[in-house]
Amino acid sequence: MDENIKAPAISVVMPVYNGEKYLREAIESILNQTFIDFELLLINDASTDNSEEIINSYNDSRIVYIKNEQNLGLIKTLNKGLDLVKGEFIARMDQDDISNPERFAKQIALFESNPEIGVCGTLFTLFRDNHEDQIIEHPESNDSIKIGLLTSCFIGHPTVMIRKKAMKNYRYDINYQAAEDYELWTRLVKMTQFYNIQESLLKYRFHTSNMSVLENNTQSENSKKITGDQLKYLDIANSKENIELCRILLITASKFRYTDDELRKLINFANKLEYQNSQKKVYSEKKFHEIINRRLIEIFNKTVDKNFSTLPFILKNRKEIISQRSILANTKMLAKMILKK
Repeated sequence: MDENIKAPAISVVMPVYNGEKYLREAIESILNQTFIDFELLLINDASTDNSEEIINSYNDSRIVYIKNEQNLGLIKTLNKGLDLVKGEFIARMDQDDISNPERFAKQIALFESNPEIGVCGTLFTLFRDNHEDQIIEHPESNDSIKIGLLTSCFIGHPTVMIRKKAMKNYRYDINYQAAEDYELWTRLVKMTQFYNIQESLLKYRFHTSNMSVLENNTQSENSKKITGDQLKYLDIANSKENIELCRILLITASKFRYTDDELRKLINFANKLEYQNSQKKVYSEKKFHEIINRRLIEIFNKTVDKNFSTLPFILKNRKEIISQRSILANTKMLAKMILKK
C-alpha cells in the first residue's frame, strides 16, 4: 500500500455468493453509514447469478472487489477477507442483511471510550415475510457474554465489529461449519473483552436460504461440540451427557418439566462446574454462581414429583434453592412431600 494513502478506520468483510436478490440493499446499507471512513471488501465466491453485475454497478472508491476464481465456501472466504483488511477495525456484514445507518458510528464510539473492549456486537431485528419483526436480545457485559458462550452464540455475527489488534492472527476454523463464528468467539473471549450494544443496529433477514436453515443439523452438532471443547478446557469430561447437562443448566426454558433424578444430576453437575471454574478462573465466580443458581431455582420449580429425600440432598448440596424461596412456597412443597410419603 502507498505510504501516502491513509488506511481506512474500518474494513468491512462481506462474502457474496449468489446473493443477487438482496445484495443491493445490503451494500447500500453500508455505503449509507454516517461513519464514512471505511473500505468495503466484497468477496465474490464464484457466484453464478448476477451478483458481479450488481457489485460492478457501483462507482464508490470505498468498494474493494475481490473475485474467487473457484468457490471456496464461506469460512475460507471469510479468512481470505481477514487476510486482506487494512483498517484498525474489522466489521462483518452479510449479503442479505441491512445495517442501521448509525451502526458503525455507535460501535466506533464504544471502542474509543472503552480501549479494553476488543469485540462489539449489537442487538438485531429478525424480519421475514408475513411475520412481525422480532428484536433478538443478547447480554450486554463481558462476564455474561463469556458465560453464555458456554452453550450459545451470544454475539450476532453480522453485527460484529472487532478491534484488529485483538483479532491478531485468529481465523475461523473450517472444522466448525455453520458455527464458525461461535467457535471463534470462544477463543477470542479468552484474550479480550466483549460487549453488546443494547440497541438493534441491524436487520437480519430470515429466509429459506439462510445458513441456519440450510445447515441446521450441522450447526446444532457443531454447537454441542463447542460446548464440549469448553468443558474440556475446565477439565470436565467432554462427554455427551455432560454436554447435555450443561446445555440444560444454562439455556433458559430448555425444558418444561424435570424429574427428581434430573434435578439431582443437574445440581451435582452445577457444583462440579463451579468448582472447576474456581480452580481454572475462567469465568467471574460471582456472576457464574448467580446465573447457575437462578437457573437451578427455575429447574427446581419445574420439577415434578419431588421425593422427600430430595430435601436433605438440596440442603446439603445447594441450600440456596430452598432459602431463596418464600416460606409459603416451602411449606406447600413440604406438605406435598409428606402426603406423598
